[in-house]
Amino acid sequence: MRPTAGKCALIIFGSMLGFLFLQSTVLNGLTFWGVRPDLVLILVGSVALARGWGEGLLWGMVGGLLEDVFSGGLFGSRALAKSVTGFALGLAEGQVFKENPFLPAVAVLLGTLLEEVLFFLVAGAFGQVRWTFLNALRQAVIPTAFINTLIAPVIYWYVVRLGDKRALGQRER
Repeated sequence: MRPTAGKCALIIFGSMLGFLFLQSTVLNGLTFWGVRPDLVLILVGSVALARGWGEGLLWGMVGGLLEDVFSGGLFGSRALAKSVTGFALGLAEGQVFKENPFLPAVAVLLGTLLEEVLFFLVAGAFGQVRWTFLNALRQAVIPTAFINTLIAPVIYWYVVRLGDKRALGQRER
């Protein structure tokens, strides 16, 4: 017996809030190659790969809106970028073997590139980013994509385990 949809949604939402808090506090001062990992994006991508484009779109919108609210930047820019990315990665659901950590890592790499480019295009169009596109690619997009790729298998494994009754302490009847 799988956990109910409501229980999974609460777990995903709680994880998203926890990752957002972690990004904003502990990881805010801890950077790799000048950037922080985007744990919310990795969670959105993992949910999309494991559960399909509908949930990828939904959780991308939720995660992006939460980031927009707490960042104080251009409202809707992260929501748009993450929801499009969640949708796109969700199209690969069923094409990715849930046991193989390499494929989700590659998918999150591509998803991060898509999300970051969309964000910089939208934010740049409204004057919120002062970087040139090539500087954004070199200094933020590509390093963030590589950091996210390294972390992706762990978060993807966590999301896949949400559907496993043994992982949530449920017994078979």
